[in-house]
Amino acid sequence: MAQVIKGVFPETKKTETKKDEKAVPSYVLRVSIAFSDPLIWRRIQVPGESTLAQLHDVIQQSMGWSDSHVHQFLVGKISYEPTMKSTVIRESKRFDEHKYKLFMLEEGMQFMFTYLYGAGEGWEHEITLEEVVLPARELKHPLIIAGERACPPETVGDIHEYQALLAASENPDSTTGNRLQDLAGHPDFDPALFDLEASQKRVSVLR
Repeated sequence: MAQVIKGVFPETKKTETKKDEKAVPSYVLRVSIAFSDPLIWRRIQVPGESTLAQLHDVIQQSMGWSDSHVHQFLVGKISYEPTMKSTVIRESKRFDEHKYKLFMLEEGMQFMFTYLYGAGEGWEHEITLEEVVLPARELKHPLIIAGERACPPETVGDIHEYQALLAASENPDSTTGNRLQDLAGHPDFDPALFDLEASQKRVSVLR
């Protein structure tokens, strides 16, 4: 009778998933132009894996800006912006917006979250973290949910100049009443109009 030789083989270990690994949430943010009255705002939902650089694109498209000026974010007490290549080594409190994802900055977003766009006085946007959404299914791309009022013309320097133009346009006796339409580049510019569908189409191409 042949002898059966039992081999000793290492046990195959089953691959275990990390049960404690948290899914990355998405964030519902309200982006509003500071000091605007009536308030100019957009509500967006952005994946937590999005970088600040990608959030910049979402804000641009949701608001209706043309990304033709400099910008930066303030999250917590730290400034984030696009890095510029330089041979000069210098210390800076500013960080590269391409390297930081929203889920990494969740705590700071609840403390202070600001987006600055434009040279000089420019346009200050207050960003409010309205909701942290734990995904039943991962959000793959940003969404725009709601908003009010048109994006100001970029030929206007800041919100204070824009408010003055709005006031002048409402005064039939003002000689500068039509200047706002001239700066907007079309005579049918309506400051009260927000086209959600058009904004959604612009944002839908972003990934």
